Amino acid sequence: MLQLRLMSSHSELKTSQDVHLRAKQIKSLIRSLKQKIKKIEREGEVAPANCHIIRYQVNRKGTIYWYYKLQAAESIFPMATNNEKKTKYKYLGRAGSSAHIDAVEKLTRRNLIDELERVIQSLTESYLDIYIGTETE
Repeated sequence: MLQLRLMSSHSELKTSQDVHLRAKQIKSLIRSLKQKIKKIEREGEVAPANCHIIRYQVNRKGTIYWYYKLQAAESIFPMATNNEKKTKYKYLGRAGSSAHIDAVEKLTRRNLIDELERVIQSLTESYLDIYIGTETE
């Protein structure tokens, strides 16, 4: 009987150490991902959330021109004609223009950060699963 209790207590200790180790690994990974986000933010400006670049066509006197603009889900960009009013669009010009390339770089940083934040959220839920006990073997 005593031997059975010792074995039970040994396995509980081992399980507790395993839980602590897994939680520690998750916290370490979360810290690492947060550092990556800070590094990306130091590389340059980040596009606002919920933005994307759209390509649109203009037909002038039978000639087709392609232009680009940054589009947001809400009106956040100052209008070109009135800085007090806001619009959902920011004109970027033709492909390869400095405004277009700048927007692509900002949007790339935004997308990387958004994905890292989704991973951090998932890891946070995993961490809570370990300690709340909702994970199953």
